[in-house]
Amino acid sequence: MLGGSPVSWKSKKQPTIALSSPEAEYRSMRAVTAELAWLTRLLSDFQVSSLLPVPLKCDSLAAIYIAKNHVFHERTKHIELDCHFVREKLQEGLINLSHIHTSAQLADLFTMPLSGPQHRFLLSKLGVLSSTPSNLRGGVG
Repeated sequence: MLGGSPVSWKSKKQPTIALSSPEAEYRSMRAVTAELAWLTRLLSDFQVSSLLPVPLKCDSLAAIYIAKNHVFHERTKHIELDCHFVREKLQEGLINLSHIHTSAQLADLFTMPLSGPQHRFLLSKLGVLSSTPSNLRGGVG
């Protein structure tokens, strides 16, 4: 988000197979961190004042723990390269990691089927307001 508006969003199938959910989350975190590094350099070229650290919210406490823990364990050795990159950017002050509850995860709006109230809640978090409720009904038939 920049100035209350979304700047970038992406959803894609990961090209590698993760051995665990935290690993999958961590690989996504690494991709986001790389894009944030690029975006902050681009914005600085346009003379946009420093926005650092960029808040990076993740709904996986395990992935956040891996990023902040400086000791590698047997379970994390296979993602060591990704860990180094995210940790480096965390230490440089590019990102600030924080946990976000799954129910407030904005990406779910684009990737998951949601109930009406949850859908409206996430839309409001993006600043999208509807003056009239939708009356779309039915299915494909």
